[in-house]
Order: sequence, then structure tokens, then C-alpha cells
Amino acid sequence: MDQQTLPGIKAPRADKVYATRADKQAAYRDRHNMQAVTIQLPRDLCTELGAYLKRTGKPKSETIAALIKSQLLRKR
Repeated sequence: MDQQTLPGIKAPRADKVYATRADKQAAYRDRHNMQAVTIQLPRDLCTELGAYLKRTGKPKSETIAALIKSQLLRKR
């Protein structure tokens, strides 16, 4: 039995550009000149950050980028 005839199995899209989700995400980062960064925070700080972001409705990446620019990389 062919996979395309099995119920619940979708045929692959003919216009699909990326082989995997990882390839698609890598292309997005390349187009937007972004670099993925992993950080480790204490749980209580992470919880407070999550609550702040939920209250303000701001995205995590934009908030952290603004803090780095305004606090760490500012001219003194």
C-alpha cells in the first residue's frame, strides 16, 4: 500500500523549500542576521522574567537585546 493512500498520511508538498524545520530555522536566522544564544539563569530570576514579559507583552529576544544595548554596551 502506498503511503499517499493511507488515511491520516499527508502527501509531501510539491512546493516545499526546506528539507527539515532546522533548515527552515537556519535560513530565517541567516536572512535576519541573527545568532542563537543559550543562557542559564537561576529559576527564580527566570520566573520573574517570564512574569514581566507576560505583563508587558514584549518578546523575550527583543527585551534582552534592548537591555544588552542599553546597559552593557552603552557608551560611558
